[in-house]
Amino acid sequence: MNNTIEKNILDLRFQKYLVIASTAIIIFFTYIIGAAIALIAKQIVGIFSILLVVFLSVAIGSFCMALFFHARNKMEDIVATLKEL
Repeated sequence: MNNTIEKNILDLRFQKYLVIASTAIIIFFTYIIGAAIALIAKQIVGIFSILLVVFLSVAIGSFCMALFFHARNKMEDIVATLKEL
């Protein structure tokens, strides 16, 4: 395959993973800000509700960070491949 075509395909993949990483960060911080505002405004009352928010925060945070690190690793692989070409 032509090197120019390979570079263009790798560039498209890099952009895809960059969008995934950016979206994961935006979702994570939006959720954290929303939960913080709800806690400050005392919209979340009771121990069960607070534990539910903590559990969901950990779950959403873990998922978003896993997406972010997976995308970052893929982007590093693409950059290494581009340097080889």
